[in-house]
Amino acid sequence: MNGSETRRTIGLAMIIEVLRRRFHLALVPFLFVMAAGLSLAIFLPSLWTAKSTILVDRQKIPESFVKSTITTDVEAQLLGLSQEIMSSGQLMKIIEAHDLYPDIRRTRSADEVVERMRRNIRIEVQNDDRDKRNPRTVGFSVLYTTTTPKAAMTIANELAALYVNEDVRYREKHAVSASEFLDTQLKDVRDRLQNQERRVAEFKERNMGELPEQREANLRTLDRLQQQLQSAQETLRRANERRQLLTQTLAEVDQSNSTVSGPAGTPNPSPAEAAAARLSVLKQELTQMQSRYNDRYPDVVALKDQIRALEVKLAADPPSAAVRETPAKTMGAVARKDGKELRAAPQNSYVQNLLQQLDQATIEARTSTDEVKGLRDQIALYQRRIENTPRREQESAQITRDYESTRELFRSLLGKRGEAEMAADLEQRQQGEHFRIIDAAGLPDRPAGPNRFRLVLVAFVLALGISGIAVVIAEHTDTSYRSAEEVRALEMVPVLSTIPKIVTERDRRRHLRMRRLGTAAVAVGLLAVIGSSFAFAHNNHSFVASVSSDPVGVPKNTR
Repeated sequence: MNGSETRRTIGLAMIIEVLRRRFHLALVPFLFVMAAGLSLAIFLPSLWTAKSTILVDRQKIPESFVKSTITTDVEAQLLGLSQEIMSSGQLMKIIEAHDLYPDIRRTRSADEVVERMRRNIRIEVQNDDRDKRNPRTVGFSVLYTTTTPKAAMTIANELAALYVNEDVRYREKHAVSASEFLDTQLKDVRDRLQNQERRVAEFKERNMGELPEQREANLRTLDRLQQQLQSAQETLRRANERRQLLTQTLAEVDQSNSTVSGPAGTPNPSPAEAAAARLSVLKQELTQMQSRYNDRYPDVVALKDQIRALEVKLAADPPSAAVRETPAKTMGAVARKDGKELRAAPQNSYVQNLLQQLDQATIEARTSTDEVKGLRDQIALYQRRIENTPRREQESAQITRDYESTRELFRSLLGKRGEAEMAADLEQRQQGEHFRIIDAAGLPDRPAGPNRFRLVLVAFVLALGISGIAVVIAEHTDTSYRSAEEVRALEMVPVLSTIPKIVTERDRRRHLRMRRLGTAAVAVGLLAVIGSSFAFAHNNHSFVASVSSDPVGVPKNTR
Protein backbone atom coordinates (compact mmCIF):
# COMPACT_ATOMS: atom_id res chain seq x y z
CA MET A 1 0.00 0.00 0.00
CA ASN A 2 2.87 2.35 0.83
CA GLY A 3 4.46 1.72 -2.58
CA SER A 4 1.23 2.47 -4.46
CA GLU A 5 0.64 5.65 -2.54
CA THR A 6 4.21 6.68 -3.20
CA ARG A 7 3.80 6.12 -6.97
CA ARG A 8 0.52 8.09 -7.03
CA THR A 9 2.17 10.89 -5.11
CA ILE A 10 5.10 10.94 -7.53
CA GLY A 11 2.70 10.93 -10.56
CA LEU A 12 0.60 13.77 -9.20
CA ALA A 13 3.70 15.75 -8.39
CA MET A 14 4.96 15.27 -11.91
CA ILE A 15 1.66 16.48 -13.39
CA ILE A 16 1.71 19.54 -11.17
CA GLU A 17 5.32 20.15 -12.15
CA VAL A 18 4.45 19.86 -15.85
CA LEU A 19 1.52 22.26 -15.48
CA ARG A 20 3.69 24.70 -13.58
CA ARG A 21 6.45 24.45 -16.12
CA ARG A 22 4.09 24.58 -19.19
CA PHE A 23 1.63 27.07 -17.72
CA HIS A 24 2.37 29.80 -20.25
CA LEU A 25 2.27 27.34 -23.13
CA ALA A 26 -1.17 26.13 -22.05
CA LEU A 27 -2.38 29.65 -21.30
CA VAL A 28 -1.78 31.05 -24.78
CA PRO A 29 -4.09 28.67 -26.80
CA PHE A 30 -6.61 28.76 -23.98
CA LEU A 31 -6.77 32.55 -24.17
CA PHE A 32 -7.00 32.57 -27.95
CA VAL A 33 -9.85 30.01 -28.10
CA MET A 34 -11.76 31.60 -25.21
CA ALA A 35 -11.33 35.04 -26.81
CA ALA A 36 -12.76 33.73 -30.04
CA GLY A 37 -15.67 32.01 -28.30
CA LEU A 38 -16.48 35.00 -26.11
CA SER A 39 -16.23 37.37 -29.09
CA LEU A 40 -18.64 35.25 -31.12
CA ALA A 41 -21.06 35.03 -28.22
CA ILE A 42 -20.95 38.80 -27.83
CA PHE A 43 -20.87 39.96 -31.43
CA LEU A 44 -23.26 37.49 -33.06
CA PRO A 45 -26.61 39.18 -33.84
CA SER A 46 -29.73 38.07 -32.02
CA LEU A 47 -32.45 36.39 -34.04
CA TRP A 48 -36.11 36.81 -33.14
CA THR A 49 -38.79 34.31 -34.10
CA ALA A 50 -42.51 35.10 -34.21
CA LYS A 51 -45.15 32.40 -34.63
CA SER A 52 -48.70 32.65 -35.96
CA THR A 53 -50.98 29.62 -35.50
CA ILE A 54 -53.62 28.67 -38.07
CA LEU A 55 -56.47 26.22 -37.40
CA VAL A 56 -57.96 24.00 -40.10
CA ASP A 57 -61.72 24.45 -39.74
CA ARG A 58 -63.60 21.44 -41.04
CA GLN A 59 -66.64 21.69 -43.29
CA LYS A 60 -69.67 22.91 -41.33
CA ILE A 61 -72.25 21.25 -43.61
CA PRO A 62 -72.15 17.42 -43.45
CA GLU A 63 -70.55 15.87 -46.51
CA SER A 64 -73.59 13.62 -46.92
CA PHE A 65 -75.52 16.79 -47.87
CA VAL A 66 -72.87 18.74 -49.82
CA LYS A 67 -69.70 17.03 -51.00
CA SER A 68 -66.65 19.21 -51.53
CA THR A 69 -64.96 19.18 -54.93
CA ILE A 70 -61.50 19.40 -53.29
CA THR A 71 -60.27 15.90 -52.53
CA THR A 72 -56.63 16.61 -51.63
CA ASP A 73 -55.65 16.29 -47.98
CA VAL A 74 -54.56 19.27 -45.92
CA GLU A 75 -50.85 18.46 -46.05
CA ALA A 76 -50.84 18.22 -49.86
CA GLN A 77 -52.87 21.41 -50.06
CA LEU A 78 -50.49 23.11 -47.62
CA LEU A 79 -47.52 22.04 -49.72
CA GLY A 80 -49.11 23.53 -52.83
CA LEU A 81 -49.93 26.77 -51.06
CA SER A 82 -46.36 26.97 -49.71
CA GLN A 83 -45.00 26.69 -53.24
CA GLU A 84 -47.32 29.50 -54.31
CA ILE A 85 -46.59 31.78 -51.36
CA MET A 86 -42.84 31.17 -51.33
CA SER A 87 -42.43 31.93 -54.99
CA SER A 88 -39.83 34.51 -55.93
CA GLY A 89 -42.36 37.12 -56.99
CA GLN A 90 -44.45 36.85 -53.84
CA LEU A 91 -41.49 36.97 -51.45
CA MET A 92 -39.85 39.86 -53.31
CA LYS A 93 -43.00 41.91 -52.82
CA ILE A 94 -42.80 41.31 -49.07
CA ILE A 95 -39.05 42.05 -48.98
CA GLU A 96 -39.45 45.32 -50.83
CA ALA A 97 -42.54 46.36 -48.89
CA HIS A 98 -40.80 45.92 -45.50
CA ASP A 99 -37.23 46.71 -46.64
CA LEU A 100 -35.87 43.38 -45.46
CA TYR A 101 -32.21 42.31 -45.79
CA PRO A 102 -30.87 45.71 -46.94
CA ASP A 103 -27.22 44.69 -46.64
CA ILE A 104 -27.68 41.48 -48.61
CA ARG A 105 -29.76 43.19 -51.29
CA ARG A 106 -26.89 45.59 -51.97
CA THR A 107 -24.30 42.88 -52.51
CA ARG A 108 -26.17 39.82 -53.74
CA SER A 109 -28.70 38.89 -56.40
CA ALA A 110 -32.45 38.82 -55.93
CA ASP A 111 -32.54 35.02 -56.06
CA GLU A 112 -30.07 34.79 -53.17
CA VAL A 113 -32.12 37.26 -51.13
CA VAL A 114 -35.31 35.24 -51.79
CA GLU A 115 -33.52 32.03 -50.86
CA ARG A 116 -32.36 33.66 -47.63
CA MET A 117 -35.93 34.56 -46.73
CA ARG A 118 -37.12 31.04 -47.56
CA ARG A 119 -34.61 29.68 -45.04
CA ASN A 120 -36.00 32.05 -42.42
CA ILE A 121 -39.56 30.71 -42.85
CA ARG A 122 -40.62 27.53 -41.14
CA ILE A 123 -43.92 25.62 -41.14
CA GLU A 124 -44.86 23.42 -38.18
CA VAL A 125 -47.73 21.03 -38.88
CA GLN A 126 -49.84 19.94 -35.94
CA ASN A 127 -51.42 16.50 -36.30
CA ASP A 128 -54.05 14.65 -34.31
CA ASP A 129 -52.53 11.22 -33.71
CA ARG A 130 -55.54 9.60 -32.09
CA ASP A 131 -55.95 7.68 -35.33
CA LYS A 132 -52.50 6.13 -35.72
CA ARG A 133 -53.14 4.84 -39.24
CA ASN A 134 -54.50 8.09 -40.65
CA PRO A 135 -53.48 11.11 -38.56
CA ARG A 136 -55.42 14.27 -39.34
CA THR A 137 -53.88 17.70 -39.67
CA VAL A 138 -55.69 20.00 -37.25
CA GLY A 139 -53.56 23.09 -37.76
CA PHE A 140 -50.15 24.50 -38.50
CA SER A 141 -47.92 27.36 -37.45
CA VAL A 142 -46.04 29.86 -39.58
CA LEU A 143 -42.73 30.97 -38.05
CA TYR A 144 -40.47 33.71 -39.31
CA THR A 145 -37.04 34.55 -37.93
CA THR A 146 -35.20 37.83 -38.43
CA THR A 147 -32.96 40.30 -36.62
CA THR A 148 -35.69 42.54 -35.14
CA PRO A 149 -38.70 41.39 -33.10
CA LYS A 150 -41.13 43.80 -34.77
CA ALA A 151 -40.22 42.64 -38.27
CA ALA A 152 -40.56 39.00 -37.17
CA MET A 153 -44.06 39.69 -35.82
CA THR A 154 -45.17 41.67 -38.88
CA ILE A 155 -43.89 39.18 -41.46
CA ALA A 156 -45.25 36.16 -39.55
CA ASN A 157 -48.74 37.71 -39.47
CA GLU A 158 -48.54 38.68 -43.14
CA LEU A 159 -47.49 35.17 -44.14
CA ALA A 160 -50.33 33.68 -42.09
CA ALA A 161 -52.81 36.03 -43.78
CA LEU A 162 -51.40 34.97 -47.15
CA TYR A 163 -52.02 31.32 -46.30
CA VAL A 164 -55.62 32.05 -45.33
CA ASN A 165 -56.31 34.22 -48.39
CA GLU A 166 -54.59 31.88 -50.81
CA ASP A 167 -56.54 28.96 -49.36
CA VAL A 168 -59.84 30.78 -49.91
CA ARG A 169 -58.84 31.75 -53.45
CA TYR A 170 -57.59 28.25 -54.22
CA ARG A 171 -60.75 26.55 -52.99
CA GLU A 172 -63.08 28.99 -54.78
CA LYS A 173 -61.07 28.71 -57.99
CA HIS A 174 -61.02 24.92 -57.77
CA ALA A 175 -64.77 24.73 -57.11
CA VAL A 176 -65.61 27.16 -59.95
CA SER A 177 -63.23 25.33 -62.29
CA ALA A 178 -64.94 22.04 -61.49
CA SER A 179 -68.36 23.61 -62.14
CA GLU A 180 -67.19 25.16 -65.43
CA PHE A 181 -65.65 21.88 -66.52
CA LEU A 182 -68.89 20.06 -65.80
CA ASP A 183 -70.81 22.78 -67.69
CA THR A 184 -68.62 22.21 -70.73
CA GLN A 185 -68.99 18.46 -70.50
CA LEU A 186 -72.73 18.81 -69.96
CA LYS A 187 -73.07 21.00 -73.07
CA ASP A 188 -71.19 18.47 -75.19
CA VAL A 189 -73.22 15.57 -73.85
CA ARG A 190 -76.47 17.57 -74.30
CA ASP A 191 -75.63 18.21 -77.96
CA ARG A 192 -74.76 14.56 -78.44
CA LEU A 193 -77.97 13.52 -76.70
CA GLN A 194 -80.04 15.82 -78.91
CA ASN A 195 -78.40 14.37 -82.02
CA GLN A 196 -79.13 10.86 -80.82
CA GLU A 197 -82.72 11.81 -79.96
CA ARG A 198 -83.04 13.18 -83.48
CA ARG A 199 -81.65 9.94 -84.86
CA VAL A 200 -84.08 7.90 -82.77
CA ALA A 201 -87.00 10.07 -83.89
CA GLU A 202 -85.96 9.80 -87.54
CA PHE A 203 -85.52 6.05 -87.18
CA LYS A 204 -88.99 5.67 -85.66
CA GLU A 205 -90.56 7.93 -88.27
CA ARG A 206 -88.78 6.12 -91.10
CA ASN A 207 -89.71 2.67 -89.81
CA MET A 208 -93.13 3.44 -88.37
CA GLY A 209 -95.11 0.22 -88.13
CA GLU A 210 -92.00 -2.00 -88.09
CA LEU A 211 -90.76 -1.05 -84.63
CA PRO A 212 -90.32 -3.77 -82.01
CA GLU A 213 -92.83 -2.16 -79.65
CA GLN A 214 -95.46 -2.34 -82.45
CA ARG A 215 -95.08 -6.09 -83.00
CA GLU A 216 -98.03 -7.06 -80.81
CA ALA A 217 -100.23 -4.40 -82.35
CA ASN A 218 -99.24 -5.57 -85.85
CA LEU A 219 -100.04 -9.17 -84.95
CA ARG A 220 -103.45 -8.19 -83.60
CA THR A 221 -104.13 -6.03 -86.66
CA LEU A 222 -103.03 -8.86 -89.00
CA ASP A 223 -105.34 -11.28 -87.24
CA ARG A 224 -108.21 -8.80 -87.55
CA LEU A 225 -107.46 -8.20 -91.26
CA GLN A 226 -107.40 -11.92 -91.95
CA GLN A 227 -110.81 -12.27 -90.32
CA GLN A 228 -112.07 -9.33 -92.39
CA LEU A 229 -110.58 -10.93 -95.52
CA GLN A 230 -112.44 -14.17 -94.83
CA SER A 231 -115.65 -12.23 -94.35
CA ALA A 232 -115.07 -10.19 -97.54
CA GLN A 233 -114.23 -13.32 -99.55
CA GLU A 234 -117.42 -14.96 -98.29
CA THR A 235 -119.41 -11.86 -99.31
CA LEU A 236 -117.73 -11.87 -102.73
CA ARG A 237 -118.51 -15.55 -103.17
CA ARG A 238 -122.17 -14.98 -102.38
CA ALA A 239 -122.32 -11.94 -104.71
CA ASN A 240 -120.76 -13.95 -107.54
CA GLU A 241 -123.22 -16.77 -106.94
CA ARG A 242 -126.11 -14.31 -107.08
CA ARG A 243 -124.74 -12.79 -110.28
CA GLN A 244 -124.36 -16.21 -111.81
CA LEU A 245 -127.87 -17.16 -110.80
CA LEU A 246 -129.32 -13.91 -112.15
CA THR A 247 -127.34 -14.28 -115.36
CA GLN A 248 -128.65 -17.80 -115.80
CA THR A 249 -132.18 -16.57 -115.13
CA LEU A 250 -131.84 -13.88 -117.79
CA ALA A 251 -130.40 -16.50 -120.15
CA GLU A 252 -133.43 -18.65 -119.52
CA VAL A 253 -135.60 -15.65 -120.27
CA ASP A 254 -133.69 -15.25 -123.56
CA GLN A 255 -134.18 -18.93 -124.48
CA SER A 256 -137.79 -19.14 -123.44
CA ASN A 257 -140.26 -18.83 -126.35
CA SER A 258 -143.13 -18.88 -124.06
CA THR A 259 -144.56 -15.77 -122.66
CA VAL A 260 -144.01 -15.05 -119.03
CA SER A 261 -146.79 -13.05 -117.56
CA GLY A 262 -145.62 -9.94 -115.97
CA PRO A 263 -147.62 -7.53 -113.96
CA ALA A 264 -151.13 -6.87 -115.06
CA GLY A 265 -151.43 -4.78 -118.19
CA THR A 266 -147.71 -4.95 -119.06
CA PRO A 267 -146.64 -6.46 -122.50
CA ASN A 268 -143.93 -9.17 -122.46
CA PRO A 269 -140.71 -8.68 -124.54
CA SER A 270 -139.66 -11.19 -127.21
CA PRO A 271 -136.54 -13.37 -126.67
CA ALA A 272 -134.55 -11.33 -129.18
CA GLU A 273 -135.45 -8.14 -127.35
CA ALA A 274 -134.40 -9.62 -123.99
CA ALA A 275 -131.08 -10.82 -125.44
CA ALA A 276 -130.37 -7.42 -126.99
CA ALA A 277 -131.13 -5.70 -123.70
CA ARG A 278 -128.93 -8.11 -121.78
CA LEU A 279 -126.12 -7.63 -124.31
CA SER A 280 -126.32 -3.88 -123.78
CA VAL A 281 -126.09 -4.34 -120.01
CA LEU A 282 -123.13 -6.72 -120.26
CA LYS A 283 -121.22 -4.33 -122.52
CA GLN A 284 -121.77 -1.55 -120.02
CA GLU A 285 -120.45 -3.76 -117.22
CA LEU A 286 -117.44 -4.75 -119.37
CA THR A 287 -116.61 -1.12 -119.98
CA GLN A 288 -116.73 -0.39 -116.27
CA MET A 289 -114.63 -3.41 -115.30
CA GLN A 290 -111.99 -2.69 -117.98
CA SER A 291 -111.54 0.74 -116.44
CA ARG A 292 -110.60 -1.01 -113.17
CA TYR A 293 -108.94 -4.28 -114.19
CA ASN A 294 -106.87 -5.63 -117.05
CA ASP A 295 -108.17 -8.00 -119.75
CA ARG A 296 -106.84 -11.11 -117.94
CA TYR A 297 -108.95 -10.51 -114.85
CA PRO A 298 -111.33 -13.51 -114.41
CA ASP A 299 -114.52 -11.42 -114.30
CA VAL A 300 -113.47 -9.53 -117.42
CA VAL A 301 -112.79 -12.79 -119.27
CA ALA A 302 -116.18 -14.21 -118.18
CA LEU A 303 -118.05 -11.09 -119.35
CA LYS A 304 -116.31 -11.24 -122.72
CA ASP A 305 -117.37 -14.88 -123.13
CA GLN A 306 -121.01 -14.03 -122.27
CA ILE A 307 -120.99 -11.05 -124.68
CA ARG A 308 -119.50 -13.23 -127.42
CA ALA A 309 -122.20 -15.92 -126.90
CA LEU A 310 -125.03 -13.34 -126.99
CA GLU A 311 -123.64 -11.75 -130.12
CA VAL A 312 -123.60 -15.16 -131.83
CA LYS A 313 -127.14 -15.81 -130.70
CA LEU A 314 -128.38 -12.38 -131.87
CA ALA A 315 -126.66 -12.90 -135.20
CA ALA A 316 -128.65 -16.15 -135.67
CA ASP A 317 -131.98 -14.62 -134.52
CA PRO A 318 -131.85 -10.83 -135.06
CA PRO A 319 -134.41 -8.63 -133.32
CA SER A 320 -136.91 -6.44 -135.14
CA ALA A 321 -135.79 -3.19 -136.76
CA ALA A 322 -137.40 -1.18 -134.04
CA VAL A 323 -135.44 -2.98 -131.46
CA ARG A 324 -132.18 -2.53 -133.41
CA GLU A 325 -132.79 1.15 -133.87
CA THR A 326 -134.01 1.93 -130.42
CA PRO A 327 -133.07 -0.81 -127.99
CA ALA A 328 -133.52 1.64 -125.18
CA LYS A 329 -137.23 1.70 -125.85
CA THR A 330 -137.48 -2.00 -125.00
CA MET A 331 -134.89 -2.42 -122.18
CA GLY A 332 -134.26 1.18 -121.26
CA ALA A 333 -131.86 3.90 -122.35
CA VAL A 334 -128.59 4.67 -120.64
CA ALA A 335 -128.20 8.13 -119.21
CA ARG A 336 -125.52 9.80 -117.05
CA LYS A 337 -126.17 11.75 -113.89
CA ASP A 338 -123.37 13.09 -111.77
CA GLY A 339 -120.89 10.84 -113.61
CA LYS A 340 -122.83 7.60 -112.86
CA GLU A 341 -124.46 5.40 -115.49
CA LEU A 342 -128.21 5.03 -115.07
CA ARG A 343 -130.37 2.51 -116.89
CA ALA A 344 -133.92 3.46 -117.88
CA ALA A 345 -136.53 1.06 -116.66
CA PRO A 346 -137.53 -1.49 -119.31
CA GLN A 347 -141.19 -2.02 -120.14
CA ASN A 348 -141.15 -5.57 -118.74
CA SER A 349 -141.20 -5.31 -114.93
CA TYR A 350 -139.93 -8.86 -114.45
CA VAL A 351 -136.85 -8.22 -116.53
CA GLN A 352 -136.53 -4.86 -114.79
CA ASN A 353 -136.47 -6.59 -111.40
CA LEU A 354 -133.88 -9.12 -112.59
CA LEU A 355 -131.68 -6.40 -113.99
CA GLN A 356 -131.88 -4.40 -110.76
CA GLN A 357 -130.86 -7.44 -108.75
CA LEU A 358 -128.07 -8.10 -111.21
CA ASP A 359 -126.85 -4.52 -110.81
CA GLN A 360 -126.92 -4.84 -107.02
CA ALA A 361 -125.05 -8.13 -107.16
CA THR A 362 -122.50 -6.64 -109.55
CA ILE A 363 -121.99 -3.62 -107.34
CA GLU A 364 -121.72 -5.85 -104.28
CA ALA A 365 -119.24 -8.13 -106.04
CA ARG A 366 -117.22 -5.16 -107.24
CA THR A 367 -117.21 -3.66 -103.73
CA SER A 368 -116.25 -6.98 -102.22
CA THR A 369 -113.51 -7.42 -104.83
CA ASP A 370 -112.11 -4.01 -104.01
CA GLU A 371 -112.36 -4.78 -100.32
CA VAL A 372 -110.60 -8.13 -100.78
CA LYS A 373 -107.86 -6.48 -102.77
CA GLY A 374 -107.44 -3.74 -100.19
CA LEU A 375 -107.41 -6.28 -97.36
CA ARG A 376 -104.82 -8.39 -99.16
CA ASP A 377 -102.65 -5.33 -99.68
CA GLN A 378 -102.98 -4.44 -96.00
CA ILE A 379 -102.23 -8.01 -94.97
CA ALA A 380 -99.14 -8.03 -97.19
CA LEU A 381 -98.11 -4.70 -95.67
CA TYR A 382 -98.46 -5.96 -92.09
CA GLN A 383 -96.78 -9.24 -92.92
CA ARG A 384 -93.87 -7.27 -94.37
CA ARG A 385 -93.77 -5.13 -91.22
CA ILE A 386 -93.72 -8.22 -89.00
CA GLU A 387 -90.97 -9.78 -91.12
CA ASN A 388 -88.88 -6.60 -90.91
CA THR A 389 -89.37 -6.22 -87.14
CA PRO A 390 -86.32 -8.38 -86.10
CA ARG A 391 -84.02 -6.35 -88.34
CA ARG A 392 -85.48 -3.11 -87.04
CA GLU A 393 -85.10 -4.48 -83.52
CA GLN A 394 -81.34 -4.92 -84.03
CA GLU A 395 -81.01 -1.43 -85.50
CA SER A 396 -83.15 0.00 -82.72
CA ALA A 397 -81.09 -1.83 -80.08
CA GLN A 398 -77.88 -0.22 -81.32
CA ILE A 399 -79.37 3.26 -81.57
CA THR A 400 -81.22 2.91 -78.26
CA ARG A 401 -78.15 1.55 -76.47
CA ASP A 402 -76.09 4.59 -77.48
CA TYR A 403 -78.99 6.86 -76.58
CA GLU A 404 -79.53 5.26 -73.16
CA SER A 405 -75.85 5.39 -72.27
CA THR A 406 -75.67 9.04 -73.34
CA ARG A 407 -78.83 9.83 -71.38
CA GLU A 408 -77.45 8.17 -68.25
CA LEU A 409 -74.20 10.10 -68.68
CA PHE A 410 -76.21 13.30 -69.09
CA ARG A 411 -78.19 12.61 -65.91
CA SER A 412 -74.99 11.81 -64.03
CA LEU A 413 -73.27 14.99 -65.24
CA LEU A 414 -76.39 16.99 -64.43
CA GLY A 415 -76.32 15.71 -60.85
CA LYS A 416 -72.60 16.32 -60.52
CA ARG A 417 -72.98 19.82 -61.93
CA GLY A 418 -75.59 20.56 -59.27
CA GLU A 419 -73.28 19.21 -56.56
CA ALA A 420 -70.40 21.29 -57.96
CA GLU A 421 -72.53 24.44 -57.92
CA MET A 422 -73.51 23.78 -54.31
CA ALA A 423 -69.85 23.13 -53.45
CA ALA A 424 -68.84 26.41 -55.14
CA ASP A 425 -71.51 28.29 -53.21
CA LEU A 426 -70.33 26.55 -50.04
CA GLU A 427 -66.76 27.72 -50.62
CA GLN A 428 -67.86 31.27 -51.44
CA ARG A 429 -69.79 31.41 -48.18
CA GLN A 430 -66.75 29.90 -46.40
CA GLN A 431 -68.86 27.11 -44.98
CA GLY A 432 -66.48 24.45 -46.26
CA GLU A 433 -63.07 23.49 -44.94
CA HIS A 434 -60.91 26.59 -44.58
CA PHE A 435 -57.98 28.07 -42.65
CA ARG A 436 -58.52 30.41 -39.73
CA ILE A 437 -55.93 32.30 -37.69
CA ILE A 438 -56.49 31.49 -34.03
CA ASP A 439 -53.28 32.92 -32.56
CA ALA A 440 -51.71 35.88 -34.35
CA ALA A 441 -48.00 36.43 -33.89
CA GLY A 442 -47.05 38.71 -31.05
CA LEU A 443 -43.88 40.62 -30.26
CA PRO A 444 -41.31 37.96 -29.14
CA ASP A 445 -39.99 38.55 -25.62
CA ARG A 446 -36.65 36.76 -26.03
CA PRO A 447 -34.38 35.95 -28.95
CA ALA A 448 -34.48 32.55 -30.58
CA GLY A 449 -30.73 32.49 -31.04
CA PRO A 450 -27.89 32.23 -30.64
CA ASN A 451 -27.47 30.29 -27.40
CA ARG A 452 -24.61 32.39 -26.03
CA PHE A 453 -24.05 30.32 -22.89
CA ARG A 454 -23.65 27.21 -25.01
CA LEU A 455 -21.15 29.01 -27.23
CA VAL A 456 -19.06 30.04 -24.20
CA LEU A 457 -19.24 26.52 -22.77
CA VAL A 458 -18.16 24.97 -26.06
CA ALA A 459 -15.32 27.49 -26.34
CA PHE A 460 -14.18 26.69 -22.79
CA VAL A 461 -14.12 22.96 -23.40
CA LEU A 462 -12.36 23.45 -26.72
CA ALA A 463 -9.78 25.78 -25.11
CA LEU A 464 -8.99 23.23 -22.41
CA GLY A 465 -8.62 20.51 -25.00
CA ILE A 466 -6.28 22.54 -27.21
CA SER A 467 -4.20 23.61 -24.20
CA GLY A 468 -3.84 20.03 -23.03
CA ILE A 469 -2.84 18.90 -26.54
CA ALA A 470 -0.21 21.66 -26.70
CA VAL A 471 1.26 20.61 -23.32
CA VAL A 472 1.35 16.94 -24.30
CA ILE A 473 3.06 17.69 -27.60
CA ALA A 474 5.61 19.94 -25.90
CA GLU A 475 6.44 17.31 -23.30
CA HIS A 476 6.86 14.57 -25.90
CA THR A 477 9.14 16.66 -28.05
CA ASP A 478 11.27 17.95 -25.11
CA THR A 479 14.07 15.38 -24.32
CA SER A 480 15.80 17.35 -21.58
CA TYR A 481 15.96 16.19 -17.94
CA ARG A 482 14.55 18.46 -15.27
CA SER A 483 15.75 16.66 -12.10
CA ALA A 484 18.06 13.91 -10.81
CA GLU A 485 15.04 11.72 -10.15
CA GLU A 486 14.15 11.77 -13.91
CA VAL A 487 17.67 10.68 -14.77
CA ARG A 488 17.63 7.86 -12.23
CA ALA A 489 14.16 6.75 -13.35
CA LEU A 490 14.80 6.88 -17.09
CA GLU A 491 18.49 6.13 -17.57
CA MET A 492 19.09 3.76 -14.63
CA VAL A 493 22.52 5.26 -13.94
CA PRO A 494 23.84 6.72 -10.69
CA VAL A 495 23.78 10.50 -10.28
CA LEU A 496 26.84 11.80 -8.54
CA SER A 497 25.85 15.46 -8.13
CA THR A 498 23.60 18.24 -9.53
CA ILE A 499 24.61 21.71 -10.65
CA PRO A 500 21.94 24.37 -10.07
CA LYS A 501 21.03 26.83 -12.83
CA ILE A 502 23.13 29.98 -12.67
CA VAL A 503 21.11 33.10 -13.58
CA THR A 504 22.97 36.33 -14.07
CA GLU A 505 21.61 39.84 -14.14
CA ARG A 506 21.88 39.85 -17.89
CA ASP A 507 19.88 36.66 -18.08
CA ARG A 508 17.17 38.12 -15.93
CA ARG A 509 16.92 41.23 -18.10
CA ARG A 510 16.77 39.14 -21.27
CA HIS A 511 14.15 36.88 -19.77
CA LEU A 512 12.08 39.91 -18.71
CA ARG A 513 12.37 41.37 -22.18
CA MET A 514 11.27 38.12 -23.78
CA ARG A 515 8.33 37.91 -21.39
CA ARG A 516 7.23 41.41 -22.30
CA LEU A 517 7.56 40.68 -26.01
CA GLY A 518 5.59 37.50 -25.57
CA THR A 519 2.89 39.32 -23.63
CA ALA A 520 2.67 41.98 -26.33
CA ALA A 521 2.50 39.32 -29.03
CA VAL A 522 -0.27 37.54 -27.17
CA ALA A 523 -2.15 40.80 -26.70
CA VAL A 524 -1.85 41.60 -30.40
CA GLY A 525 -2.95 38.08 -31.25
CA LEU A 526 -5.96 38.39 -28.96
CA LEU A 527 -6.92 41.66 -30.56
CA ALA A 528 -6.59 40.04 -33.96
CA VAL A 529 -8.77 37.14 -32.84
CA ILE A 530 -11.38 39.49 -31.41
CA GLY A 531 -11.38 41.58 -34.59
CA SER A 532 -11.70 38.50 -36.77
CA SER A 533 -14.55 37.23 -34.62
CA PHE A 534 -16.33 40.55 -34.94
CA ALA A 535 -15.93 40.54 -38.71
CA PHE A 536 -17.19 36.98 -38.88
CA ALA A 537 -20.06 37.42 -36.44
CA HIS A 538 -21.39 40.79 -37.60
CA ASN A 539 -24.80 40.20 -39.29
CA ASN A 540 -23.91 36.56 -39.84
CA HIS A 541 -27.45 35.29 -39.58
CA SER A 542 -26.69 32.00 -41.33
CA PHE A 543 -24.17 31.04 -38.66
CA VAL A 544 -26.60 32.07 -35.95
CA ALA A 545 -29.25 29.88 -37.53
CA SER A 546 -26.85 26.93 -37.64
CA VAL A 547 -25.88 27.23 -33.97
CA SER A 548 -29.40 27.98 -32.71
CA SER A 549 -31.21 25.34 -30.71
CA ASP A 550 -34.17 25.44 -33.11
CA PRO A 551 -32.74 25.60 -36.63
CA VAL A 552 -34.39 28.10 -38.90
CA GLY A 553 -35.94 26.95 -42.14
CA VAL A 554 -36.47 23.31 -41.06
CA PRO A 555 -40.17 22.30 -41.11
CA LYS A 556 -41.32 19.81 -38.56
CA ASN A 557 -44.44 18.09 -37.31
CA THR A 558 -45.75 18.60 -33.81
CA ARG A 559 -48.30 16.58 -31.94
